[in-house]
Amino acid sequence: MPKNHVKYIIIFVLSLFFFLVSNASAIITAPCSDCHTMHNSQDGSPLNFDVSLTQNRYLTRGTCLGCHAQGPTMIVDGIPQVRHEDPARDLAGGNFAYMLGTKGSGASDAKGHNVIDFGDLEDTLTGPPGGWIHGLESKPAVEDFTCAGIYGCHGRPLDYGASDPMASIAGAHHGNGSTLNGTTVARSYRFLYGVIGLEADDWQNTDSAHHNEYYGATTPRTPACNDCHTLGSSFPTGSTITSLCTTCHPDMHEIDNGGDGIWIRHPSDIVIPDTGEYADYTTYNVAAPVGRVTVPAAAGDTVTPGEDVVTCLSCHVAHSSDYPDLLRWDYGQIVAGGGESGEGCFICHSTKD
Repeated sequence: MPKNHVKYIIIFVLSLFFFLVSNASAIITAPCSDCHTMHNSQDGSPLNFDVSLTQNRYLTRGTCLGCHAQGPTMIVDGIPQVRHEDPARDLAGGNFAYMLGTKGSGASDAKGHNVIDFGDLEDTLTGPPGGWIHGLESKPAVEDFTCAGIYGCHGRPLDYGASDPMASIAGAHHGNGSTLNGTTVARSYRFLYGVIGLEADDWQNTDSAHHNEYYGATTPRTPACNDCHTLGSSFPTGSTITSLCTTCHPDMHEIDNGGDGIWIRHPSDIVIPDTGEYADYTTYNVAAPVGRVTVPAAAGDTVTPGEDVVTCLSCHVAHSSDYPDLLRWDYGQIVAGGGESGEGCFICHSTKD
């Protein structure tokens, strides 16, 4: 065989090898023992991350929080921590430590989602704010809300009414890194079933050039039965982060008040106007993230009024912040005419500072 043919074959094989490695590298490639244990025992010591003898589903070494709430730093052995005491950083989704009082200005149920996994039950609300599409506002939230499953945000229930968080998330980590098209839990943004977006590789919204990208719509949907249910399962449709939030908070997405077309809540999944006070928001600010009608291949450092959209996460974080209502800033300190240019509400409402 001619030498140049051999050279081309070698180049092709190497190219194929590196292509396969690069496409597989985002999926879990660590030893199985990093996450699983057959008997939860080694040399007389338990192998659970919380050093307990508790048996976990799927032979895992921890539950959702057993893996993701070890702390005290934001990343532990490559695992993002939803509760930690790192003074300098937080995940893009926030930090449950603010709600629990181990970081920030003090514990408060109002600062975060009260997932029962933490044992910090809701003492005030009896249901999700903004209603519940089934009219279950009186159903005690303290008994239900979890990290995953039918009464959680992550994963997908096996059938309507399923309550096992581990079952709804099972296997997703092994498909992590696949194209995020929302067709499976593994192929959904941050394992939020049906949601699409672009994930920052270190789970942080750091600055205008390094952040998650959220998918947004230009027309808000009106919640209906088939928006969440199909063949006995429950999940949001629309693929936007707002469509997920409004599965439990449908009234927060209501556009019509008595048929007069007036917004009764702050608009979400709607285009940022390109005129007036809104036209000045052109540099991406992680204190007020926007949604994109097309998920980009890389994080963008600009905002385009008239094209980009407002989402629930433009004002709120998903887990917990140091401010009431999971807000990204202290709403009570946002003062019109107070000179707080480029902060809080005034990132978008630029002429009201």
